[in-house]
Amino acid sequence: MTEIIFSRKATNNLIKQAKYIYSQTKSKEITDRYLDKMKTFIVEILSNFPKSGRPSDDLHKDTRKLVYQGFSIIYRLDNNRAEILTIYRENSSKRVQITS
Repeated sequence: MTEIIFSRKATNNLIKQAKYIYSQTKSKEITDRYLDKMKTFIVEILSNFPKSGRPSDDLHKDTRKLVYQGFSIIYRLDNNRAEILTIYRENSSKRVQITS
């Protein structure tokens, strides 16, 4: 089974998403439930099928991309570990930057 690690950038992106969801819904319960579902999806898929994301060398060398409800999850595999590098909204106009 593959260990899943969230980088600081990915964690910060999840926090930003939580703030956005909360600002739209004013519900801590809805916000928590959405983020829990996203994190559960990431962990379950990548723990059991680490190569399920498509290669995304166009974004950064040796990375893969998994998609969840309009969000791109960019990760890198290293032995029995998947490091989530960043998470961003697919339709976002912001350019994606990945730092190691």
